[in-house]
Amino acid sequence: MSRAAVVELAEQAGVDVADVVEYWEERAAVREIDGGQDRAVAERGALEDIRELMAIGTWTFSRKGPRSATPVSATKRDRDLG
Repeated sequence: MSRAAVVELAEQAGVDVADVVEYWEERAAVREIDGGQDRAVAERGALEDIRELMAIGTWTFSRKGPRSATPVSATKRDRDLG
């Protein structure tokens, strides 16, 4: 399964492409490493996981980490700590 299929699915669903690709890569890695699947099978399974989540309306994944966090200026940080 290719990244292009994941991107196409995200675009069709109108959700953030980067979030979907990141989730797909993570799920494929888990299937491959923990599940012992070869990479191609793991990627297909991860894509099906995403399709199922979208079909039942539970696709709510969005990054809450560094990419979406607002940086704090040194001045504000120092003021809050002092």
